[in-house]
Order: sequence, then structure tokens, then C-alpha cells
Amino acid sequence: MTASDNKQQGSDAPTSGQPVGEESRQSLEAKISAMTVPEKVELAAKGNREVRRILSRDASSMVARALINSPLLSEEDIITFASSSQTNEDILRVIADNRQWTSNRQIVSAIVQNPRTPPPAAIRFLRGFATNELRIISNNRSVSVTVRQEAKRMLAQRN
Repeated sequence: MTASDNKQQGSDAPTSGQPVGEESRQSLEAKISAMTVPEKVELAAKGNREVRRILSRDASSMVARALINSPLLSEEDIITFASSSQTNEDILRVIADNRQWTSNRQIVSAIVQNPRTPPPAAIRFLRGFATNELRIISNNRSVSVTVRQEAKRMLAQRN
């Protein structure tokens, strides 16, 4: 079942702009998980915010690329992706490499504190953090060990 099939049937159309309830969300997740990768790629470009959130957890790098290149993507979506520990690593890497998105302090903080962010991508941003923020990151067990160690090293240099 493709996104266009959902539109024709009128049931749980994932491309509609309406909010999704808990029951609908579970059936939507089931429908999306049953789709093939090409169908998910198509849906990533056309789906609403809820569909993009569900697809951001997909393991396929093709789906991740289609999702991050979606013309419907907003800064709010990027913040959600950067904050979620279930987001695909490819998406986190692309977010970390995009200067426009990393100009937002909230996104940078979420990227650094996300345990799935590749350590080199997260470490790049530590230099811009204040001492008290580095202290919090160095003690945060959900952050990767490499990022915590680098935060501790930077703290030691500043003191």
C-alpha cells in the first residue's frame, strides 16, 4: 500500500495535515513498517510530520536520505529528530553537517546529547559550549563515552 493508495481510500491518510491519535498512530506505524523501501522513500517526501517522525527511525539509509531531503521538512522536525534517541544515525550526521540547522543552538545541544550521534559529529560542537554545559555533558550517562571524555578533557583545559 503506497501513500497514493491511502489518499484514494481516504483511510488514515498519512499525507493529511491532521494530528494523529494514539490508535491511528499505531495502525500508521504498522502500515509504514509493512511498506517496501521504495514506498517508504516516496512517503518520506510526501508524508506529514507524524509520518516523518516514524520514518526517522527506519534503518534504511535510502529512507533517511529521502526524509532529510524532503521539501516539507521544518526546523521543528529537525529539532525532533536531533532530540530522539531512536533517530537513524545517517539523519543525525546530515543534521550535524548542515550549517543552516546547526546555527540553531537548540539543535546543536540536542545533537551533542543524543547517544546515537556519531562521536566525531558531536565532539565538533563541544568547543562552543559554556563550562557549566560541558560539566553537565561530562556527567550525562546517556551521552556516548567518547563525547563525555572529550567534554571532561575540555573542562580540564579550561580550569
